[in-house]
Amino acid sequence: MKINPLLNEIAKGQWAMSFEGFNFWAPIAQQIIKGTIPQGNFEAGSLITYLFNGTQIRPNEEGIINAPKGTVAVVNMIGALIKYGDWCTYGADEIVSALMAAERNPNVIGTVLYSDGPGGSVSAIAPFVEFGKMRTKPLVGLYDQCCSANLYSLYGCRPDYVMAENDISATIGSIGVVISFADNRKALSEQGFTLHEIYADESGDKNLAFKLALEGKYDKIKEEMLNPLARKFQADVMNFRPNLKKDVPGVLTGKTFFTPEAIEIGFADGVGSLNTAIDMVIMLSESKSLYKSNV
Repeated sequence: MKINPLLNEIAKGQWAMSFEGFNFWAPIAQQIIKGTIPQGNFEAGSLITYLFNGTQIRPNEEGIINAPKGTVAVVNMIGALIKYGDWCTYGADEIVSALMAAERNPNVIGTVLYSDGPGGSVSAIAPFVEFGKMRTKPLVGLYDQCCSANLYSLYGCRPDYVMAENDISATIGSIGVVISFADNRKALSEQGFTLHEIYADESGDKNLAFKLALEGKYDKIKEEMLNPLARKFQADVMNFRPNLKKDVPGVLTGKTFFTPEAIEIGFADGVGSLNTAIDMVIMLSESKSLYKSNV
């Protein structure tokens, strides 16, 4: 049987997502699990665009994009973030591949990574962190919504500059981890099913955190799964953004911030449109070239 990657990721259950994002996406996840969403009704939209002198470069008749020297790439990270791309959204595998394509293109001078999402799967974050370790070209992070896993992933790319797209709707933060799973035992029992779980004598710790959680005892699942992830999240954010004012209430515990406060706290460096972010990439590229010529 071929396993759907999105279903596999939903089943794994570890998500870093803002509360409002969770409220919206959780029912959709349930519909995906039940198979009640028709797969043909979704289009993922554009993943990467190339711009030169403010004009988008279109592919030729063979579908090839011939980017001239000085091109800036714009890579989108929009919607709930998942590790593997599927029929409804691009995954971290595809987004990071687009970032790598721009990084390796000799005519691309830098990239704008645009985030507009509430967070997503914890397993989607690592590819961005690995990309951040090896990238060499200028990268500017631009966001409208950049929460939880989106924030972790954007920061993981180690952007040279982080910019809010506006000072009206743009929000950032929600540093935290949540796990959610359904207890379907009562429903199965009402349908006539009786479930038996039998563990080897040598397997006393297997699934113990989940078994206790089903009894309403959450301490162990927090201790073994959620708390270590949350502490790692906090530590990495402080590493990526060392000037972040961590003592401000809510900064590391899940609060979200609008643009003026986000800049004041250190989540973002400035505010501007996509064109402003592109200009920043060009400026960073020119500064880097000037530095090399003087060394």
